[in-house]
Amino acid sequence: MFDQYCAGEYRKDIQGLRALGAILIMVFHIWLHKVSGGVDVFFVVSGFMMASLLLKGFFKQGVVNPLVFWGGIVKRVAPSAYLVLGVTLLASYLLISPSFLMATTTEIIASVLHIENLQLMRDSVDYLAADVPDSPVQQFWALSIQVQFYAVLPFILLSLAWASRKLNTSAPLFIGVPLIIVASFIYAVIVVAENPSLHYFDPLARAWEFFTGVLVFLVVCNLNFVKYRSLLGLSGLLLVIGGAFLIPKGASFAGMVSLIPVLGAACILVSGSKGAGLANRLLSTRGLVYLGGVSFTIYLWHWPLYVFYQTYFDINSVAIVPGLAIMALAILLAIATSKLVEAPFKKIPREKVLVNFAIGILFFSPVMASAYLLRNDILATYDKATEQWVKQDVEPYHQTRIFPEKTPNAIEEEELFAARGVFPEPYNTNCQQSVHGTAVKTCRFGAVDADRKVVLVGGSHALQWLTALRAIAKDNNFEIVNMIKSSCPLGVVEESNASCRVWNEKAMAAIVEMQPDVVITNSTRTTEDEGEYLPESYVDSWKALAAHGIKVVGIRDNPRFEYDVPDCLYKHQQASANSCSLDRNEVFQAENPAVEHEDLIANIDMSDLLCTETRCPTRFKGYLMYRDDHHVHLPYVKFLRENVEKQLKGALPDVFDTAIVRAVAEKSALMVSRQKRPASKIRGS
Repeated sequence: MFDQYCAGEYRKDIQGLRALGAILIMVFHIWLHKVSGGVDVFFVVSGFMMASLLLKGFFKQGVVNPLVFWGGIVKRVAPSAYLVLGVTLLASYLLISPSFLMATTTEIIASVLHIENLQLMRDSVDYLAADVPDSPVQQFWALSIQVQFYAVLPFILLSLAWASRKLNTSAPLFIGVPLIIVASFIYAVIVVAENPSLHYFDPLARAWEFFTGVLVFLVVCNLNFVKYRSLLGLSGLLLVIGGAFLIPKGASFAGMVSLIPVLGAACILVSGSKGAGLANRLLSTRGLVYLGGVSFTIYLWHWPLYVFYQTYFDINSVAIVPGLAIMALAILLAIATSKLVEAPFKKIPREKVLVNFAIGILFFSPVMASAYLLRNDILATYDKATEQWVKQDVEPYHQTRIFPEKTPNAIEEEELFAARGVFPEPYNTNCQQSVHGTAVKTCRFGAVDADRKVVLVGGSHALQWLTALRAIAKDNNFEIVNMIKSSCPLGVVEESNASCRVWNEKAMAAIVEMQPDVVITNSTRTTEDEGEYLPESYVDSWKALAAHGIKVVGIRDNPRFEYDVPDCLYKHQQASANSCSLDRNEVFQAENPAVEHEDLIANIDMSDLLCTETRCPTRFKGYLMYRDDHHVHLPYVKFLRENVEKQLKGALPDVFDTAIVRAVAEKSALMVSRQKRPASKIRGS
């Protein structure tokens, strides 16, 4: 089945193609901030090379031990990968803001276990992780998918090869591999269109890229492309380079658009067989071939260098000279890693399976143990904070507005560290709907089973007030029914996904059926760019509730920041009182826009307890006001509880003011009692 070429010719152009992929990835990450397709090229090349290794071994020796194959992968990957992870873990501990250290450590553990792509898939649908910046190990998603591919490839490919040899025909391979490609590609097109950020990291959506490399290997071993190799090579080079620059930012990779770099890589791989065309000669130049030998290590090193540079200098973009320095340092580190760390193990034969796996364990163990211990330490800090902030009483704030503080109290680093780990209870009890879910989940707080029922409905900006509302409900004898969906207010807005519209319809139906005394939700919406506005969809939802005789209380939205507040305060604790604050006029309108609809909604306006007359600070009276870039921190909500209660009673005194409710109840009871008396007694009274 395989000709002399497939028996072992060294392909310099493949190394050059790898180098080209690494260079494109670095350039586009550092300066252009979009996907280049370089990783797609890596995947095709990986499929090609692994198919070569497995199939040549099978048809030459008659059998391939998967343990030998995997041991060789471990020996090749483990030293450099775990070195990069170990250095990144140490640098993260020293440089990453406490606010993000937990997320980074979790991703490092996922990368150590080669499931970083699955962790990123989980984070993409986790509302609490939505505003966490890219971690310094996010690039390990690609290696994770490759390792997952290596884990299953021997079973798939060797089974097809065994059938081909048994039947004395290559049909099982030439039918089985394309079927896998087609099935994976169709899956990728469908799921990427539905949720591109989730399925970008999906191994099933990426399988077709690897198996395209496998198919290319089958093709070049059986078909002759001598007449067309120059055209194929140049076309492939044009697709890889041109596609990287011309594919628009935000294009959904792993789907249709990935055909461009995948076909480009395939054309180059095909064109280099049985001779060399112009493109292959260009890729075979000494410099590119040398860089190709360390290309994936370059890929692993460049990303943490880029992230830590941005973190250390607190910038969002990198200039030309620093960017070139990052690229140069990544190349130097890759070369040093190759010579000092990888080289000593390359001489060990693949057949020494136990030795090769022992090398992996040797590098795996210290990184995994260190990351695990650090994560446990962070979790212990979270638990301590939960104990302190959730269970302990907070002295309430009695003023009706906050005042500028010339020298605000510094926030303890431990609180900045743990702020992201403490949330309202529904997040911990699965009592709120996820970003993409549609079912209406409810749970009850306050005076459970009381006659008066209040529904708290909307997104996280409604849920954040539950900490105060549940205490108020308990003291004032009413029940809070929590009905929350992440990133989905009551009233669909422009940025809402399709599931939010479905959930809104179901939530509205559930509320109407429940017939609560009051619905509490958000009355306005703030954005980072345009400040405060009142969506028409909010008003429509209020009208729908009013039509069913249901009263509504709206809580004015809070400021949104362009940066993570705990991170900003960590970096600027000793700066001026206005550090990390916003101009109030950029956040709020002069008047609450919901007031125009007082016939539909009663209002709670906390803006004077979130902002002074001119600024919106992020710390007050020693309290951290926000746990991230747009959610009010749980302890500060407890701090404002008395103000929330006053406004709630002022908004609907006939429902929430206990004294009034009691007086009404007593009057009703007296009237009922009089009606039960004999008529003569009533006349004589």
